[in-house]
Amino acid sequence: MARPRAIVHLDADAFFASVEQAADPRLRGKPIAVGGERRGIIASASYEARRLGIYTPMPTLLARRLCPRLILLPGDFDKYELFSRLMFSYAYDFTPDVEIGSIDEGYFDVTGARQPALSIAEAIRRAIRQALKLSVSEGIGANKLVSQIASKINKPAAFLGVPAGEEAAFLAPLSNQWLPGVGPQTANRLNAAGLVRIGQIAQTPPRLLEMVVGRLAPQLREFARGVDDRPVVPARAPAKSYSEQETFAADTADEEYLEATLRRMGDRLMARVRADGKSIRTLTVKVRYNDMSEEQAGASLREPTDLETEIYGEIGRLLRQAWKRRVRLRLVALKLSNLYDGRFRAQLALDASVRQHEARQRLADAVDALRGKYGPGAVLRGHDFILRGKSGAPDRPPVPGRQL
Repeated sequence: MARPRAIVHLDADAFFASVEQAADPRLRGKPIAVGGERRGIIASASYEARRLGIYTPMPTLLARRLCPRLILLPGDFDKYELFSRLMFSYAYDFTPDVEIGSIDEGYFDVTGARQPALSIAEAIRRAIRQALKLSVSEGIGANKLVSQIASKINKPAAFLGVPAGEEAAFLAPLSNQWLPGVGPQTANRLNAAGLVRIGQIAQTPPRLLEMVVGRLAPQLREFARGVDDRPVVPARAPAKSYSEQETFAADTADEEYLEATLRRMGDRLMARVRADGKSIRTLTVKVRYNDMSEEQAGASLREPTDLETEIYGEIGRLLRQAWKRRVRLRLVALKLSNLYDGRFRAQLALDASVRQHEARQRLADAVDALRGKYGPGAVLRGHDFILRGKSGAPDRPPVPGRQL
């Protein structure tokens, strides 16, 4: 018997307004909306504004009358796009099967993942909350239909899993308008026929249902029974990566030398990342033993970066995690992936260390310029001196009892 699918649907809560509140802490807890100032409509309203009667789409003038203290902001879609891409990036930590339906919602197929779907969904939601200060709702089910409805039924901050095999029971008491393809006109016809609830549609013979909704009947009945075979279709091919590896002249177990080698790779790779105007969020370290077997370890940063100084610590940790057997190594490799355009942290401005971060970026740019003009030896870091002092890859035994 085929294993039931595990689909997560993520739906950001009041996305545009929430992004504005995340980017500017002064707006948090206040009624705000995104929309046109004069003849426009409200495109997004914070939940503080919704409690005062503001909804989407509401004419701006009416919203102003209902809530004179409403903070109205123009849309900043470059900012929303940045937050959207970063939000969805957390799903790629668990699966490549990510279908982005719109700027603020999408599906993740985690059927083959090692962790339970509920644990993955909770980890994604927690990471988004901590790093981006955004609230999202998630539904987990065996198909796209059920997971989507589960994410929307108790917003905001909804978190609901529907066990496999219970799809029809979950849907049965819900209004017919929860089903895809049921707009106001179709809902009126269904209501007139007494088919107000999804469960009633599921129990209606196909021919009778066809008399009510026409050619929509077969698909509508399948949905009402909780059947949905639509696949999760990734929006695009996985992003390219930057990688480098080094095979040693002699196998070595000198941890200091190995980590310095990986850090120097990080220097060179990050210079390429900056030259391409990118940032990265995922690192992978691979080791090859002298018997040619290989192991690797990877991790994703909370936010993208284009600075090697922000990955040095992670490089050392991943080396020790991948190097399980603690015997001599023939090769080490570093891969940087999960790419983004631009320098995210400076643009998102989520914390008080932005100016310090931008100063480090200016320093990195200056180092790149000096090395480009005078050669890679123009500016050296501590690990460069370690490698110079250990040219020839000294073969030291591993430290006994070292904790990984």
